[in-house]
Amino acid sequence: MRRLPELNRLLYFLAVAETLSFREAASRLNVAQPALSRAVQQLETELGFKLLERTTRRVRLTPAGAVLAKEADEALQQLRRSVRSAAQAAAGKAGEIVVGYSAQAANGPMPTIVLAFRKAVPDAQVGLYSLSSDEQAAAFDSGRIDLGFMLSAAVKEPLRHIVVARERFVVLVARHHPLGKRTSLRLRELANVPFVMGTPKRWLTFRSLINNVCLKAGFLPKVAEEADDVPLLLQLISLGRGITLYGSAVAPSLPADIVAIPVREADAAFDVSLAWLGRSETPLIREFIAVARSSARNKVRGQHQVPSSTAPA
Repeated sequence: MRRLPELNRLLYFLAVAETLSFREAASRLNVAQPALSRAVQQLETELGFKLLERTTRRVRLTPAGAVLAKEADEALQQLRRSVRSAAQAAAGKAGEIVVGYSAQAANGPMPTIVLAFRKAVPDAQVGLYSLSSDEQAAAFDSGRIDLGFMLSAAVKEPLRHIVVARERFVVLVARHHPLGKRTSLRLRELANVPFVMGTPKRWLTFRSLINNVCLKAGFLPKVAEEADDVPLLLQLISLGRGITLYGSAVAPSLPADIVAIPVREADAAFDVSLAWLGRSETPLIREFIAVARSSARNKVRGQHQVPSSTAPA
């Protein structure tokens, strides 16, 4: 090929490749089905090979079509990231950044850092999206977020990060629970107590952190109930369906009928990081990182030492 195919034809093909249905793809793109079919046929003619196998009952990708669908989608994601980065560079400090945050990060330093950034760069817009630590990895790949507050244990290459908080585990338990009057607990005392945990789909990394600290105490949690989000998790605890381990920063925002009991083990803790893609840094992103670094240093001076790293995890 001497030139690249038209972008619209690629977009039409990708919609069909994702849905494996011309009808569904046409509805999603809000175009007529015959026009969509013609565009894909023109793309095949332009490329010189078949992308789809069509019958009256189904649509399937050819081996070549599967390769193009995967790699073209990755290229379009990179193009979206490039456009966002260019827009931020053009806007200087008047652009927009999109920040993801996990449930475990929401009660920590994130609100303070965001407010400090807005004060330092008043012309910038900050979009905040609740995403689990594991969901943020995919959001970085697709260019949907620029930075993310996430569990440090979930940070993987090519992400870079700085640790912005270390949180001690606490036991969340209903006040009326037999453990509700305790002022502290050892983890081994929870060996036979039912747990309420986040679902593996969204809480995989945090569940692994809980499992690891419990294994050090000689047991694995007995999971009685699972919840997809924090409100349901707290509701199940309030109803006495079980207890859970969570970060200590959540304590001030707990409902009145749930208490946070400190864990005695000194190493029962986890880190929260601010992560970003090094290749996608813009002046606005670097400004946000600088604010986060300053906030983390101030916390170290005022409370306890917070480890930090800028190397990929």
